[in-house]
Amino acid sequence: MTKRRQSIDYTDKRTKHYNMRLFPVYHTDRYRGSSPTYKQPVEINSYSIDADRRVWFDDRELKYYYPATGTDLTLGYDKFIQRDETVPEHLDTLLDAITDARLKSKDSHVTKANIVTWRGIMTKLLCTPYCRNEPWELRVTRYNDTIFIEEQATEDKKKKEAEASVRQQLMCYWGYKFETLSTVSIPPKQMTNDHQELQDRINEGADTNIQYCVVVKTSLGKNSLIMGAEVDCTIDEKQAKDPLRHYIELKTSRLIENYKQQNTFER
Repeated sequence: MTKRRQSIDYTDKRTKHYNMRLFPVYHTDRYRGSSPTYKQPVEINSYSIDADRRVWFDDRELKYYYPATGTDLTLGYDKFIQRDETVPEHLDTLLDAITDARLKSKDSHVTKANIVTWRGIMTKLLCTPYCRNEPWELRVTRYNDTIFIEEQATEDKKKKEAEASVRQQLMCYWGYKFETLSTVSIPPKQMTNDHQELQDRINEGADTNIQYCVVVKTSLGKNSLIMGAEVDCTIDEKQAKDPLRHYIELKTSRLIENYKQQNTFER
């Protein structure tokens, strides 16, 4: 177990020393052609983060999929606990997990890669040609032969979050509540219809401090990547061999009623 220390954010003091570069985005026609080979990711470690943001290298926060028993996504909003995004954690938990994997592995090359980052950042980069109205800023550091990438919240994003209406905040909560309604903390085969957890999850809120994360290694073209990613739940008990096939990503979407909404959803 490791206790997350509060990282110090030097952004305001050191911005003038950063080498700022813009990423030009062209018409999608420019990106047509053969794609680089993307290798099937392999899990090299996993870890849990509890309600106090303590890191444990075990599966205590792994959730299991269980069909939702409730339908009201607003229940528990008054109990909603949201992680304090103003406390910078950077890549700390991911780097801790890589260090732990290195100590456990007999192969020193398992934890070496050209790029280390979060899965969400790679998604953001690859979706940029199709999401031109979503600006982003990234911090990039090269140490020896590895490039470390993390996100820097833009002023526009900070402003939108600060000025979010009650309705917008509630809509954000709906996604977290759906996860609460669709997951349990023990394997489903151990559950009974009158199990207390099934009753509690209908009225309880969500706590975004709690996370279960995996660390995977893959390659994109000639570049090797190590990525950290949060996992919503697994379909059954975690398998020692190829656990990635059993993980589930839970998503909510508005009811699609026309072509424009369908196009937005598919994009």
